[in-house]
Amino acid sequence: MKKINIFVTTFLCSIFISFNANAAQIVGVNFEETYQDEGISMTLQGTGLKTVVFFKAFVAGFYTDAIDQEIVLGQTAKRIEVEYFVKIPGKKLNNFTIDTMKENITNEQFNSIAAEVDLMGQYFVDLKPGDRFSLTYIPGVGTKFAHNDQLTGVIQGNDFAKALFSVWIGEKPFDQNLKNQILGLKNDQNFRQEQLAMRVER
Repeated sequence: MKKINIFVTTFLCSIFISFNANAAQIVGVNFEETYQDEGISMTLQGTGLKTVVFFKAFVAGFYTDAIDQEIVLGQTAKRIEVEYFVKIPGKKLNNFTIDTMKENITNEQFNSIAAEVDLMGQYFVDLKPGDRFSLTYIPGVGTKFAHNDQLTGVIQGNDFAKALFSVWIGEKPFDQNLKNQILGLKNDQNFRQEQLAMRVER
């Protein structure tokens, strides 16, 4: 019996170690270190927590196959994956996304993707705590919208994808601090303290 218990303990520990070697965790939410789609492998760049008036709203992770951070908004594969702690209506998320897109592109550029933006409204769904929503851009394929790993739609075009992802990682993202976190750019003392607080909370 003792040998069996030792074997079981060793086996479970090996699973735990293996799991953590292939996933990142933030406030109890796991993100895989890599993501594959259409034969393209993307690497997790960073994760971040968004809070609103001290309440956790969501956590996000950003993946890309780009080597240079300067070209992540170009024609390179990328993915934003978000897990929510709060309810948010799809219409509200869509309107917020449009408003932030307009902050990052010119009126002419926005008008050129008006049809794609109209289509986008069909793919944002109502979200509840525990839901995951993702945006994945694959060159030559388009931007895939998915809710809890179920595809809700695809919108073609790099110009649309660039405008959409600029909401998160453009020059005027909706949250600069979150942008830095998911791109893995924020390494100052304050961020280390935030990460420590998250670990203590878990």
